[in-house]
Amino acid sequence: MGKAAFLARRLTPSGCIVAGTRLASHREALKSKKIKLAPKVDAAVQSVIARTEAVEALGSTDATMTEIDRGADRCISAFGAQLDGVERSFDHDDILPLSDDEAARRADAALVRSEVLSSGTGFVKLVYSQQWVRMSAMIKALDGKDVKAAVERLGLAAEVDRLRRWTALYGQKLGVTEAKSADPAIKAVEAWHEAYGTLLVQVHAEYDDDKDEAHALLRDRLLSPYEDAAEEERRAERARAASASRKKNEPSVPA
Repeated sequence: MGKAAFLARRLTPSGCIVAGTRLASHREALKSKKIKLAPKVDAAVQSVIARTEAVEALGSTDATMTEIDRGADRCISAFGAQLDGVERSFDHDDILPLSDDEAARRADAALVRSEVLSSGTGFVKLVYSQQWVRMSAMIKALDGKDVKAAVERLGLAAEVDRLRRWTALYGQKLGVTEAKSADPAIKAVEAWHEAYGTLLVQVHAEYDDDKDEAHALLRDRLLSPYEDAAEEERRAERARAASASRKKNEPSVPA
């Protein structure tokens, strides 16, 4: 497992640049105060800064992968929501008993969920390479005999086919299924997350004494750039979702 797995979420290329730039600024501020970092921590900081420069140098060439990732995430989340909808439709059977057909439909949705999305859809926030592993496992589970039969009975074969196609496209762009097609910008973003994950591990290994004010300061200075960038992206996502919801609920104006 790579060190990027210790990060809470994947940042966009611009988020990587923002966080890396802030980290470089914090490092310079610490140096100006004559605060010397532990060798392994300082090496990890320099690695993040170098990876940030690599992402910045590649500009916006990651846009295509970003779009593919967004499309795949929406498809996966929608599939999970469809299974949720089926199961919720047959809730409270202690009050209103289910017919045999209704019970069978709920059981099919539960089976597909347990085999395909047992841990939910939160993995869509992982870095690309780790999300790819989870997507591959998802597709493998969908190939199971019992799952295939349940999907057919639920009428979700078209949605599953689309999941397969998104996964194939994801792997091709990432360079996993066709190594020569890997996008340099994707590799740069993946390397950035691995570098910051390494920094996170090193910081906690060296400065994990909660009673030491210096340790608390260094944890904040070295880890807050990533945490702040991640929170900024979360707020932006919530704002976009709220805006989309408002537009959806606005009454149409007659021409």
